[in-house]
Amino acid sequence: MVEGPRPERLGGLDRAGLLEATAALLIGLWVGEGADAQAIAPPLEFARPAA
Repeated sequence: MVEGPRPERLGGLDRAGLLEATAALLIGLWVGEGADAQAIAPPLEFARPAA
């Protein structure tokens, strides 16, 4: 079985603009500058407070 993306709870719609802006920033750095987007953004387990 191939694993694909899995959904994560990232907050309500009030945070949608922040998510879109972050995605645009990372895509711009990755495509426009050739930067390693994975090196810029922390893994998800480090990006949010522990539950």
